[in-house]
Amino acid sequence: MPLYLFKAKDASGENVEGSREAVSEKDLLVALRSAGLVVFSISGASSAQNKAVEVKARAIKKSGGRVKQQDIAIFCRQLSAFINAGISILDGIDDLSSMVSNAQFSRTLKAISADIRGGSNLSDSMRKYHKIFGRIFIAMVAVGEKTGKLGTVLSEMSTYLEHSVQLRRKVQAAAAYPVFIGVFFVVAMSAIVLFLVPKFKAMFSSFGATLPLPTKIAFAISDMALAHMPLVIFTVTVTVVGAVMMYRTPPGRMFIDTWQLRIPMLGDIIAKVLFARFFQTLATLLRSGVDLVVSLEIASRVMGNGHMETVIGSVRKSVIEGSTLADAFEKFPLFPRMVVRMSSVGEKTGSLSDMFVKLSGYYGDEVDGIVSSLSSLIEPLLIVLMGGVVGIFVFVMYLPIFKLAGAMMSGGY
Repeated sequence: MPLYLFKAKDASGENVEGSREAVSEKDLLVALRSAGLVVFSISGASSAQNKAVEVKARAIKKSGGRVKQQDIAIFCRQLSAFINAGISILDGIDDLSSMVSNAQFSRTLKAISADIRGGSNLSDSMRKYHKIFGRIFIAMVAVGEKTGKLGTVLSEMSTYLEHSVQLRRKVQAAAAYPVFIGVFFVVAMSAIVLFLVPKFKAMFSSFGATLPLPTKIAFAISDMALAHMPLVIFTVTVTVVGAVMMYRTPPGRMFIDTWQLRIPMLGDIIAKVLFARFFQTLATLLRSGVDLVVSLEIASRVMGNGHMETVIGSVRKSVIEGSTLADAFEKFPLFPRMVVRMSSVGEKTGSLSDMFVKLSGYYGDEVDGIVSSLSSLIEPLLIVLMGGVVGIFVFVMYLPIFKLAGAMMSGGY
């Protein structure tokens, strides 16, 4: 959006000068008047000033240190407490910019504070840093500004972000050990096949003895792996790069996201994670005063799964055409019967947001239970598998030595 310079007076009669981005001069005039300012002049900023603003925003985005979701959640909780205590947004952000430990987040808050001093509102200022705050956060702040419930909305958002962080940590913690064992197994097998087996082959070749069949098979596998290693590396690299490039295209993303949900067991976990995120988002939006149609639109954008986004878009379309949410859910097999029933009860009793909170909690607990069970099952299986493979290797490699030792002992007698 273009940058405009303006001169105005506030309610106390003091002169106010600043700059602000807007779609047009007319939109800026309406926004300034709604903020209680008497506008004297509005002029377009020079191209150099516009460029300076863009460069500053890009510099903050590219500067070191990633802003974590937990940082945003803490910021929400603290700013909400400030606002509810009667402290102005500007003073609250100024204080928090010096309190946060993340350097990039501190610079971002200082830039937002400067924008607010120039006449911009909080949501418009945050929109410049949408990669840090996210679409749903900015949309919620805008709703809070319009309804005059910014403190309440920020409190809801802090709870939402904290739940999101907890859900992600549950999945990561439960999957960490099996992944570690799996990676260790692959590395160990590669080391055995590519390094240890060739050394044993060279040693046995010097003896000139006839090798048993299991040992010959192991040597053949090692030779094949060494001979085709460049092809294997090339194939794996091309596959990974091709999958990434494919995922960046709309059809490719839709195919991969749909395929993910059909993977046995893993697809069920992914679907439950998406449901937990979806209903948590809907509950937060509805509690903050956002209507159902807009809530569905915002929630669909933060799903992170193209297939799920398409389905929610179709649900939203049905609601716009006059269908109840429960009936819209029922049209798609993706939504379980329990979701349809609880949505129907919520619509009839006027407690839809409460039902969504229960659904989010239910699916969050389901994810926790399933992942913990799978983790408990996969860990011993991987350990047994790795132990079995190592045991087979030891047996196959030392079998010729045992036979040679036996032959020498029988010859000695």
